[in-house]
Amino acid sequence: MNATPEQLKMIVESAFAARFLIADDRILYVNRATEDMFGYSAEELVGRTVDMLLPDAARARDAGLREEYYKAPRRILLGVDKDLRARKKSGVEFPIHLGLAPIREDGRLYVAVTVFDISHHKEIERQLVERADELQLANERLARFAYIASHDLQEPLRKIAAFADIVTASIAKGDLAEAAHASEVARASALRARQLVDGLLAFSRQVSTPPRLETLDLRREIEAVVSDFSELIRQTQAQIAVTVPPGVLIEADKLQFERCLSSLLSNAIKYRKPGRAPNIRFFLQREPELALSVADDGIGFEPKYAEAIFEPLRRLHSFTQYPGTGVGLALCKSTCERHGWRIEADSQLGAGATFTMTIPRGEKVSPLKASA
Repeated sequence: MNATPEQLKMIVESAFAARFLIADDRILYVNRATEDMFGYSAEELVGRTVDMLLPDAARARDAGLREEYYKAPRRILLGVDKDLRARKKSGVEFPIHLGLAPIREDGRLYVAVTVFDISHHKEIERQLVERADELQLANERLARFAYIASHDLQEPLRKIAAFADIVTASIAKGDLAEAAHASEVARASALRARQLVDGLLAFSRQVSTPPRLETLDLRREIEAVVSDFSELIRQTQAQIAVTVPPGVLIEADKLQFERCLSSLLSNAIKYRKPGRAPNIRFFLQREPELALSVADDGIGFEPKYAEAIFEPLRRLHSFTQYPGTGVGLALCKSTCERHGWRIEADSQLGAGATFTMTIPRGEKVSPLKASA
């Protein structure tokens, strides 16, 4: 039993792909999906040339392709190995796959055209490429971090081994004072090694865990972090000014964001000028983008180090001068990148430093921003 013409028309009309029939480059029939896809009504399309569905830049090229096709008509799917684009009534262009099938009737050539909108597939493809790049970048950073960490660990481990030998020798000759001193040096080196390992673990955990977004009030987060530092602020007599108004909301991972704020505040206090209470300001800029800055009046650094200080374990001062692991700013940069933000440092030696996090409004975080 063969399908009736009415049944065949129902099949074509119910198809999700745009389907239309052309002859001599003019549209003779379109299905409902064609109207939906291109935004034209059937009345606007029938009798017109197919050029109205093509971007201006593609019309001359496609005219040549159509001429070649009419010389040797065949069933073919186009757009698989090269980009093809169509244009809606609104002027919006979109990527397509294009199926052509020749039909001969009464000596006349008709072409059945099927158009597949592949915008969704292209977007998935773009995201996959983006995430592959992010993963590669994350792997490179972890490899570099592991190398630096292993190098930095050698110093305290060498000290532990060397001073352990001194302890043994001192005890053997009965010099308990020297043994006690060597034991204390070995202990301090062991603590330094543990701090480095903790920093390595914190960094590797952060770059492998996607941010868990929630709505945060910026001022409340700053006040919570400042409160955590209340004892250190009292000891150093630090002056903290928060001019960020309440009610400024952001989407962020609470733990990661607070850790970043803690690193910035900790550094602002740590790198204060000798003999002077630090003056630290949290302030906001709303235009052209939301930007939170943390500024201090400390020792500062040379502008040439403005990017290098965000590298894992990168330190501008010796551990004895300013204790720390050198991981805090690297974690802060990782947090910002994974949220789709930016962080920059501005400083002059002896003139304090300002760290600014720029938060594009409405930015969404991809699950694999964790690789950044």
